[in-house]
Amino acid sequence: MKAVYREGGEAEQAMSLERVSGVEPSSVRGTQYIGKPLLRPEDRKLLSGRAQYVDDVQLRDMAFCCFLRSPHAHARIVSIDTDAAEALPGVLKVITAKDWTESGLGELTVVHPMPFSDGRPMNTATRPAFAKDKVRHVGDIVAAVIAESRDIALQGVESIIVEFEALPAVSDVSRALDPDAPLVHEQFGTNAVFEVRKGDEAETLAALAAAHHVTELVLPSNRLAPSPIEPRSYVCSYDAADDRYTLWAPTQQPHYLRRWLAVYALFIPEHKLQVISPAVGGSFGIKGNFPVEVSTVVWASRLIGRPVKWTATRSEALMSDTQARDHYTTARMGFSADGQIVALYVDTVAALGGYLSNFAPSIPGNSYPQTITGLYRTPKLFLRVRGAYTNTVPVDAYRGSGRPEACWVNERLLENGARELGIDVVEIRKRNMINAEDFPYRTLAGRTYDSGNPTQLFRKLLDIADYDGLRRRQAELRRQGQLMGIGLACFLDKAGTGPSANLASRGGLHGGYESAVVRVHSDGRATVMAGTHCHGQGHRITYAAIAAQQLGIPVEHVDVLEGDTDKVPFGNGTWGGRSTSVAGSAILKAATEVIHKATRLAAHLLGCAVDELVYEASVFRVPGTDKSITFARVADVIYHAANLPQDGSITPGLEATAFYDPPDSNDPQAMHLAVVMVDPETGVVRCTDYFTADDCGTIINPMIVEGQVHGGLAQGLGQALLEQVVYDHDTGQLISGSFTDYAMPRADNMPRLTTTFLETPAPSNPLGVKGGSESGAIGPPAAIGNAVVDALWDHGVKHIPTPLTSEKVWQAIRQARMEK
Repeated sequence: MKAVYREGGEAEQAMSLERVSGVEPSSVRGTQYIGKPLLRPEDRKLLSGRAQYVDDVQLRDMAFCCFLRSPHAHARIVSIDTDAAEALPGVLKVITAKDWTESGLGELTVVHPMPFSDGRPMNTATRPAFAKDKVRHVGDIVAAVIAESRDIALQGVESIIVEFEALPAVSDVSRALDPDAPLVHEQFGTNAVFEVRKGDEAETLAALAAAHHVTELVLPSNRLAPSPIEPRSYVCSYDAADDRYTLWAPTQQPHYLRRWLAVYALFIPEHKLQVISPAVGGSFGIKGNFPVEVSTVVWASRLIGRPVKWTATRSEALMSDTQARDHYTTARMGFSADGQIVALYVDTVAALGGYLSNFAPSIPGNSYPQTITGLYRTPKLFLRVRGAYTNTVPVDAYRGSGRPEACWVNERLLENGARELGIDVVEIRKRNMINAEDFPYRTLAGRTYDSGNPTQLFRKLLDIADYDGLRRRQAELRRQGQLMGIGLACFLDKAGTGPSANLASRGGLHGGYESAVVRVHSDGRATVMAGTHCHGQGHRITYAAIAAQQLGIPVEHVDVLEGDTDKVPFGNGTWGGRSTSVAGSAILKAATEVIHKATRLAAHLLGCAVDELVYEASVFRVPGTDKSITFARVADVIYHAANLPQDGSITPGLEATAFYDPPDSNDPQAMHLAVVMVDPETGVVRCTDYFTADDCGTIINPMIVEGQVHGGLAQGLGQALLEQVVYDHDTGQLISGSFTDYAMPRADNMPRLTTTFLETPAPSNPLGVKGGSESGAIGPPAAIGNAVVDALWDHGVKHIPTPLTSEKVWQAIRQARMEK
């Protein structure tokens, strides 16, 4: 991977720090850590195998849980016979929906509802801990067995006899809302979950009718299985003496998992449940929702009075982990004669699975619409999004969450429109792109983009790729009979969280703020505690850099603690590219309070006014005198409390707790360029080079941001070329139930990656940070899809849906040849 030096930022960083701190940047002269590629301290432990994951937790007298899952996509449960399982030696407990209901336990919850545009509430059916009367997808939980060992628990599961009455199923999202489609939940009389409309339909249709040219495409978005390297795993220990639970869980949101379990499912006092999230082997969204199995593990530990563990197998994960994407879209884009976009009409059906997972409705209902017009001026828009139940695993957040689908729609239409109009694909983007002076930019979908310079970002992309040189190379290869394609994608991300009050006004059951404690110890070293969770994002060095720079101490003197609800303040967790912009700002606020207090005590100890002090290299001094005191000595004094001001203006201790509730989310932008080679005889697509230009605002650690882009690219490339969850359209059976059938990207699939960055600070947080973790996954389906079409356009191929497997590409080439 090649990184190109990014532009801008240092002056803006200083200004943004000054905005929150009230301390002139020149008065705190320590090492500048923000903007430096500092190494992650946790990597040595992770790479040497010394990190502890949940499945590594071993407790005395621990029992094991296994689940009986439905083999049917849709069936009525006629009867369940657990006698043989309960009689097995070593089986401690068998649990079904009957036990759950008779114990008066609750339901999993949806934290971000999405009503119909006409005001009707959405049709809500949450995922049950146990299916009661019907199963609604392959993998739906019917029973749980708790036993002395995992093998005995599996034997118990196999001993349970369930009589099912199979029912017609619908797994194809394009058929889910047909009048004759089988109903997943009969009580609604429809499979529709919600319907959201944006823009003016009549005006958009009129603009399309008057357009010089209209491009129309059918654009399905393939269903994905996120598949982190560590499967989900839970261990819970119940202490009857103190009536307390300790749960080890790989979760992105420790406090909210605790809240969901305590408040909605198990009805226990929240403070009686400690959630510890140790090392997490990847998540990408699926460990951020309310998982169906965890309530049973916690409850079972109380029922049997012993610790209980459950760890998913890979096959179990593929039929139970929440999945992603799965849209069916028909869309039209109208153009003037000179290539200006005049209108965009989009009609999308988004699969949500057999039940609603936590955040699921908001992904197609909120995130997708907010980015549908991308970075292009779009005078007229109509968008209809309908969420739909299907007899499949529930859908929820996965890296990008709605933005890859929007980028795919917008960019494929623009690309084909350019070719049909005979306009260069770069030129048509330049003619329609939002300019820097247009910000803040209000879209017809209701989002106001905060800041950016898309035209400059586009120039940077074309420069690092040597676009003109690539076109010359493409022409030369074509003369040699080789098919090279070049594809572009220019798009917008949506990161961070908006203000808590705004989320609540839309029915959200979570906040937008984040919390932090900065605690300086008596030796002058510090611990930062944050309500987020790190599972690969590099929070430890990123947060330490923010705190160390503001405190004026060495970064190696700052430790970071996350992931334990008994040790850190309540926070909203890590998701949606929000951690640094929201938690980082809370850390900055807390560190500012700490350095202000330390400065006041230093002035008292040195017998001077605060404004006479200069603080540099962890030492307070009075210029022109020999008076000085180290930060560590100030910390020592404040904890001994023997030499504090007599008026009580400075109290013992040197720590601060801060909360930051942002006024808005932020709008990262990115441009991608993919280079592919297509073998016309086999259909094999090889992505050889990939170029990215990102504007993620102020960059705290460029090495980490580049790594985030690289990791996202691997996942985006997987969606573009390889990955697809496949269900049988007639029975709803999961066909891609193992990695034999579900193709994950490997090292030899990865192209050479060159990155560059532009920094336009976000106005919604004092650091000026925008999200940088998801853009890598957003652009590749569109960029690679456009590149393949570029390679094959002259062969008559106008569109191929993702994933662009060799079979699909070969069939498209063959069909185009037959039609000539």
